[in-house]
Amino acid sequence: MAKFKIGDVVTLTSGESKMTIIGVYDKDSGNIESNMAHEAYSVRFGGDPLPYYGCSWFEKDTKKEDVFPENALKLV
Repeated sequence: MAKFKIGDVVTLTSGESKMTIIGVYDKDSGNIESNMAHEAYSVRFGGDPLPYYGCSWFEKDTKKEDVFPENALKLV
């Protein structure tokens, strides 16, 4: 089960910029799209079975987005 939900504000455990969760990709979600995305990100991150999260943040005036494994994030 996912630890965070869409709209939560998180940061990397290393303490970088505040980011907003914009997507939750969990293999146990029951949603085929989420399951497929989880599978793809699992390959990217070495097979970690934890949920992955799409995050969005701003650097100056530029919007950035990326995906991170659950254990790389903490709630702000």
